[in-house]
Amino acid sequence: MAATATGNLNVSAVVADYCELGTTSVSLNLGSYVPTAQSSMSAAIQVRCTVGTAANVGLGYGSNASGTNRRLKHATDSTVFLSYELYKPDGTTIWQAPGEAGVVTFTGNGSSQGFNVTGKIPSNQWSIKTGNYSDTVLITVTFPEP
Repeated sequence: MAATATGNLNVSAVVADYCELGTTSVSLNLGSYVPTAQSSMSAAIQVRCTVGTAANVGLGYGSNASGTNRRLKHATDSTVFLSYELYKPDGTTIWQAPGEAGVVTFTGNGSSQGFNVTGKIPSNQWSIKTGNYSDTVLITVTFPEP
C-alpha cells in the first residue's frame, strides 16, 4: 500500500523596470551647410522598456561643447567649430542632457518606441572654414533601478 503527501510550490518573479537602446550608435548627417540657410535633418532614437517603466532620454552636449553650446569640430583644424543644436520630437524645443528639464519623458509599452531628434545648424555662420565637421553626443536612457 502506497501513501501520498501533497504540498504547494509557490513560484514568483518580479519584472523590473528596464530599458535598452535599439542601437548604441545613431547617425545624424546634417548635410552640406551654406551660411545663407539653416541646415536641418532628423534621425530616430529607438528605446524599448518594460511595460509601465517611467523613463527619459537625455542627449549630452557633445564632445566639443562650450558650456551648453553644442559644436561640430573641423576634421583637420581643432580650433574651428560650427555651432548646432539638437531638438526634441516637436522640432522646436532643445533636447537637453540627463538631469535637466529638456529631456524626453515617456512610459514604456514593451515595444520599441522611436523619438525623432532634429539637428539644426543656424544660418549666418560665415567665419567658418570649409571641410568636414563632426561631434559625438552621448545618449542616456534613465529609468528606476531594479
